[in-house]
Amino acid sequence: MIWLTWRQHRSEGLLALGVFVVAGGFLLISGINMAHTLQDSGLGACLAQHPDSGTKGPCGPLGTLFLNQYAPFIPFAAALLVLPILLGVMVGAPLVAREYEQRTRLLVWMQSVSRTRWVTATLALVVGAGVLAAGVLFANPVAFDFTGPVFIASSLMCLAVGIAVGALTRRTVLAIFLTLALIVAIRVIVEFNLRPNYQPQVVVTWPLAQGDNLSLGSDNPPITLGREDWQISSGFLDAQGNRTNSIRCNLAAAQSPLQCARDAGYRGNYLAYQPADRFWTFQWIETSIYLAISLLALGVTVWWVRRRLA
Repeated sequence: MIWLTWRQHRSEGLLALGVFVVAGGFLLISGINMAHTLQDSGLGACLAQHPDSGTKGPCGPLGTLFLNQYAPFIPFAAALLVLPILLGVMVGAPLVAREYEQRTRLLVWMQSVSRTRWVTATLALVVGAGVLAAGVLFANPVAFDFTGPVFIASSLMCLAVGIAVGALTRRTVLAIFLTLALIVAIRVIVEFNLRPNYQPQVVVTWPLAQGDNLSLGSDNPPITLGREDWQISSGFLDAQGNRTNSIRCNLAAAQSPLQCARDAGYRGNYLAYQPADRFWTFQWIETSIYLAISLLALGVTVWWVRRRLA
């Protein structure tokens, strides 16, 4: 059964594995070159002495040269987000849907192969190959989405969702579009709504400051975030204590921006962030979310094939 499944899906599997291997090899070579440049240019030693140095700090010029040299790699890093989506759309969605469109599953079942054995063998081989391919990029330190188990779990989630949608719709083209929409929706909800709140945000507040513009000290917080801290938002606190990014008041009728803000009820400035030491906690929380979605999708696939499809 495993050999038959491999023969059916070897083209997609080899293509996906090849893409991930090439991408992983490219990142490995690029990472080694970047590490050598970091040390040879003196930027590594400078950052070791000034770990919180920004673009205007003592390491700013060296950092600017380093970023300019490797700026062409930024679009490639962003393109890595597309790989798990392609895995779900191009491999997962047609996996079961195509079997029903072409009626090839009947040939397997007539050979005394049960539905359960057919679907479990298919899922085991394809999902295993997808996880293996994603594991090639496991240690890529580009950003949160490409570091640690999150990348593997998100790839598994995309693949599992695609398989489940294909099993439910039994139409390849429809499954592809629905899978794309579902994956994008899940990623948006997780990354923009859940991730910033896996743990309570650290919020720093300070009074409004006198000045000639409406920044009122918002650009001068009492703390300096580290390079690896995640700044989520900053702005002002209104009369109800709610966070807002701007001040709305009648500046023409006030003597100063500070008086204008106070008359409108604004209380002060705020800065919300997540400390860098929560990185791996967030990694495992998000990994758990993606794994839960994957198990649910694969469970639905097995149940639907066993009980509903004929």
